[in-house]
Amino acid sequence: MNNLEYLMWLLEADPLLTSQFANLTMLDSVPDIDRLRARLDRAAQIVPRLHQWVEAAPARIAAPCWRPDADFHIDHHFRVTELPAEYRRPGGLERFACALDQEPLHRDRPLWEFVLITGLDGDRAAMVQRMDHTVTDGEGGLRMSMAFIDLERDAPDPPPVDRATGSSGGGLPLGNLLETIGHSTRKRWNWTVSGIGEVVDHVRHPTRLVQTGAEVIDVAGSLARQARSVDRRLSPLWTERSQDRSLATTQFPLQRVIDASRSAGVTVNDLFTTAVVEAAVNLHIDAGTVPTEFRAAVPISTRDGASGGNLFSPTLTILPASPDLSPEERLHAVAEVMNRAKSERSVAAMGSLAAGARLMPTTVLTQVGKWVTSNIDLVLSNLRAAPFDTFMGGALVEANYPIGPLTGAAVNVTTMSYRGKMDIGVHTDSAAVDNAKDFTDGILAAFEALTS
Repeated sequence: MNNLEYLMWLLEADPLLTSQFANLTMLDSVPDIDRLRARLDRAAQIVPRLHQWVEAAPARIAAPCWRPDADFHIDHHFRVTELPAEYRRPGGLERFACALDQEPLHRDRPLWEFVLITGLDGDRAAMVQRMDHTVTDGEGGLRMSMAFIDLERDAPDPPPVDRATGSSGGGLPLGNLLETIGHSTRKRWNWTVSGIGEVVDHVRHPTRLVQTGAEVIDVAGSLARQARSVDRRLSPLWTERSQDRSLATTQFPLQRVIDASRSAGVTVNDLFTTAVVEAAVNLHIDAGTVPTEFRAAVPISTRDGASGGNLFSPTLTILPASPDLSPEERLHAVAEVMNRAKSERSVAAMGSLAAGARLMPTTVLTQVGKWVTSNIDLVLSNLRAAPFDTFMGGALVEANYPIGPLTGAAVNVTTMSYRGKMDIGVHTDSAAVDNAKDFTDGILAAFEALTS
């Protein structure tokens, strides 16, 4: 595991901080189950982390390792279920998908599961694809999916692959274990004396940064801005947190967003972010509260061609939420904030920060993590999937609605562009947001205003 993955792994000791995510895929028909099962089994053999489990080092002296699962069986990771009768009403599929997503994954097996849901109207089907965030990020998950999707309904079967091999081992060899103990001890001491002290000193006394070199000034100043961005809650409405979840989904034409973004001189992500903020502002006003700013967590991709693992940096930023701003004014204000967030030097430093944070005792780490994430109003992510038709087991994939992790925040809004549409999943903490459907309606209204 890299440092960020290990940090997420440790934080999951608190159920509120789970980083598990999912996707609700809509299919035009029930796929050929045996064919789909075989494709997923094959994918698990060629994508390493789909057949690996996490082996923790004793006493947390090192990051956990990914080990081949000698007892891997596809039936542990793929199952078929009929939509229960109590969910066969408007919004029921989303509620069922949300309930599935909340089921914890078994930590003694590879951290993923696909659930095919039958019994939908019109002989359609759906698939809930669940995965722990330590396996990969959203973009990496899309790349993994290339191992089991087809580009035509009657695609020929791919050639078979050899079963994954590799020693399940007896854990870390003694020599490596002793070396790791020494390395971990030295690292803890170095971080305690220099790294943590410098970061705390820079955050508490920003004026002292002038005594350092220009590069350190840039990074430490960026870290200070990140630290100040979680000092208190900003939303006057989304103040409660729980483990209850809600999901609502919607779609909007991608080309309209592209055209409007180009006309305004901003990015598609800027316009998406603005639509979410605009909807959130209106929800607050309807509830009798007046927001001024929202705190948002935005993943910045650091992927440069690799397909597996987590290659992103979580970045916190403050988004303008004043009701006095018109949608157009808010769009340009958001674009300015997002440009600054992408250029923050702390993005490159997050791996080192994660390395330092994971040296803290787990109980302390989860308490700090809960305090930080509970002060986050929005988690926003924008993913790009195929612009053309794809198929699973002979069934057309009609839509892909992301179910992004909350990890203590009030709302996660993730969009996935597919087949000319932006498929949007609004995943909420029910204690903070009492109606996720109202949020999706507000996003659609904001898109209409911004693209008209």
